[in-house]
Amino acid sequence: MLKPGVEETFTLLPRMTDSPSEKTLRSVLTLSAIDGWSVALFAGFCTLISLVFGEWVGVYIGGLITAAGVMELRGRRQLLRGEANGMNGLVRAQLIILATILLYAFRNLLAFDEATIMEGMTPDMRLVLDQYGISIETLRTMIKPIYYGFYLVVMGVTVLFNGGLALFYRTRREKITEALAARRVATSAVPPA
Repeated sequence: MLKPGVEETFTLLPRMTDSPSEKTLRSVLTLSAIDGWSVALFAGFCTLISLVFGEWVGVYIGGLITAAGVMELRGRRQLLRGEANGMNGLVRAQLIILATILLYAFRNLLAFDEATIMEGMTPDMRLVLDQYGISIETLRTMIKPIYYGFYLVVMGVTVLFNGGLALFYRTRREKITEALAARRVATSAVPPA
């Protein structure tokens, strides 16, 4: 039994046989719901936090990614209504997230400034470094590799996840169209009550 509200969503399309195209449609609907909601909610939350702290770049980036999450949910909704062009929204949402995160990470790689990072160290941070036996000079040699490593990992994970999800959605377009057409035929073959 589905939760109230979820059941109505799934009744927009009749349940069909377990054909490969129908299984693909169900997996795309499930995946897009999970991804769309998690992206929209998490990015929306981060946008609000950036707004509170006056981080305008964060607000802009968070807003774009939140909009992409909503776009994915709208594409899913189109699929639930039987519109195959909802797949365009799913693919586009992933490409927007991918481009946004890659550009943000690349911008940060270009903006690396060791002096600014070192100036931002508080006395408490220096105390913690002393407690662990890490000198300021040792830290200086570690900052750049850690900084670059972090953003390169973010870029790699984004390409794998969002690029992979865009590719997943794009390669399922034919099966989704087939499943939606089969549902339309099955729905029109049922005599009205």
